[in-house]
Formats: sequence, structure tokens, C-alpha cells
Amino acid sequence: MKVTFPYMGNIYIPLRQIFFDLGIEPIIPPPYNRETLALGAQYAPEQMCIPFKLTLGNLIRGLEMGADTIVHTTGWWSCRFGYYPHLANLILKDLGFNFRHLILRRDKILEILSILKGLHKNYTAVAKRFSKAIFRGYYKGRILEKLERLSFRIRPKEGKKGEVSRVLNYYLKLLDQKKRIKEMRQVGKEGERKILSLPQKEGKVLRVKIVGESFCLIEPFVNFNLLERLGEMGFWVDPFLTAYRWLGFHSIRIGKGEEKRVWGMADTFWRCNVGGEDKNTVGYTLKAIRDGYDGIIHLHPFSCMPHTTVSPVLDRIGQIYQIPILQISLDEFTQEESFYNRVEAFVELIKRKSQL
Repeated sequence: MKVTFPYMGNIYIPLRQIFFDLGIEPIIPPPYNRETLALGAQYAPEQMCIPFKLTLGNLIRGLEMGADTIVHTTGWWSCRFGYYPHLANLILKDLGFNFRHLILRRDKILEILSILKGLHKNYTAVAKRFSKAIFRGYYKGRILEKLERLSFRIRPKEGKKGEVSRVLNYYLKLLDQKKRIKEMRQVGKEGERKILSLPQKEGKVLRVKIVGESFCLIEPFVNFNLLERLGEMGFWVDPFLTAYRWLGFHSIRIGKGEEKRVWGMADTFWRCNVGGEDKNTVGYTLKAIRDGYDGIIHLHPFSCMPHTTVSPVLDRIGQIYQIPILQISLDEFTQEESFYNRVEAFVELIKRKSQL
């Protein structure tokens, strides 16, 4: 069984571990690029958002690399994310691909367990492997989270531009190769020590919260590596969602208490949860204001209904609380130069406001 799946950012690192422990060969397509986007856009409906077009392109790449199975997550709310697997299935079948399609939903759990039983003969073996896979995958994801979060904090103060990213990428590649808990722990500790040992500059560091749709936050190809670039501009970047937190938020509901508190904060401005992280966007924006952040960036796909609707609400919040909020919609036509023209103007606004 060879499985491919849509991914964003470094989420493939813990997912590769999970599939490995389940005795399944993961097929990881190359990182997103312009060719993958063009491939997905060629076959996707015109008005579908950039996350769908990119993931469709990557699924085609995965099937071309020999995958015989696609694993897809889906949702039960109003956002079009819930239609992704079904629409992708129809398009890929029309293109002539032959594959098994597993959609991860509560009502499909028996079907998935039955497939795993066919691989491992009995439910006892499946249960052991499944428990081991989930534990190791989430443990690896937690180390990934610690290293990425540490890089966000240290990068604005790095003595030599690019050093934090160089060290981080080295240890993430190393982490991806490790299979045992002891080895993962060792990589995490060594990576933390190495990042903390890098020369750091003194001075005030301004903080920027990143909110919005999950794919646009987590996938660096879509946001033109914004989290890293802002850090190199001297800002402590804090995305409300990362690869590890996405797995937790949308699978076993890690941080459900936090989510309830944030949703409670959002109720004043946004009572309904339509999907696409809309209510989280409003809630974490208000939380960032309460916590004293210097600015907020809202990233979302062009044509995304929840975020198009929530944008005027964020404008109103920015006016009420007098905090700079930059909102950027992204699609396959977004150009890096124009994107950073807006970001750099926003950065200057924050810097000037902090000096008042």
C-alpha cells in the first residue's frame, strides 16, 4: 500500500512517521512550486481557492510517483474544505488515475480499520500499531513545534541573517529521518541548544500575530515564506496555527479549552463559525490585541467566503483598538514583489507607531 496525501508546510514530517509505523509506504510529492500550482489550476474549477489547486496538483504528482491510495481529511461545516476530497476524486478519476480513496471522517472509521486489519491480520495488531503510530507521530510533531517556535523567537535577534533558518532546516531534516522516540528527543535537544547558541543582537523586538486560513498560514510557498522573512526584518512572528497545532485542532482536538476561550472572545464581533478558521481569526486577533502585539496580518485565499465575509469585521476591530491590521488575499496570480510592497509598508507603519 503506497499512500499520498495533501500536505502543507512541514506537516509531512509527523505524518510520514505515522504511516511508517502503520506499515504503509508514504509517497511525499516535492514541495509546492509554480509547476505544481499550474498543474492544479489547469484541472480545478476556476473559482476554487489556491489551497485546492495546489493540493490537487500535488495529488497528481503523488499518483505519478506510484501512489495507489489517497488519504484525505474533510470537514462537516459550510466551508468548501468539506468538498475538497469529493471534487478531487472526480477530477482525478476523469484524468484516468486508478486509486483507492480514503476520506478521514468519523463515519468512515470502520472502513479504515478494516483496511488496516487486511495489512496486519487482526485487530489486536492494528490497535498496537495504531497507538504506536499516533504517539510517535505526535511526539515528532511536538518537537517540530518547539524548534519552529524557538526559531520565531530567536530569528529577529540573529547576528547573521539566515543562520537560524539554516540551523532549523538542518535539524528538521534530521528529525524527519529519526524513527525512535529517544532519537527524536536527542535531535530536539541538540537543535534547541544550537539555535540558542547563535550570536544574538540586543534591542527591542516587535511582535506580529498571523491569523487567517490554515493553508495560507502554514504553507511557505503560498505566503512567500512570510514567517521567515518577517523574522529577518526583526519581528517576532507568532502564527496562531502551525503544522502541529493543525493536527491537534482538527483531529484529537488538542487545546479545546483554549479554542472555547478564544471563540468566547470572538462572540462580540463574530458569533457564527462558518469554517476556514474564520472565528479563530477574529478570536486570536482580539487575543493578540489584549496581549499587546504590535500588529496583525490576516492571510486568506482569494474567493474564500468565510474570510471575505470576516474582513470588514477585522477592519472594524483595527479602527476600534487602533492597531495596524494588514489583510492579504492570495491566489495563483499573486506576485511576490507586490506582496512584499504591502508587507514592507505595513512594517514601517508598525515601527513608526511603536516610536510614538
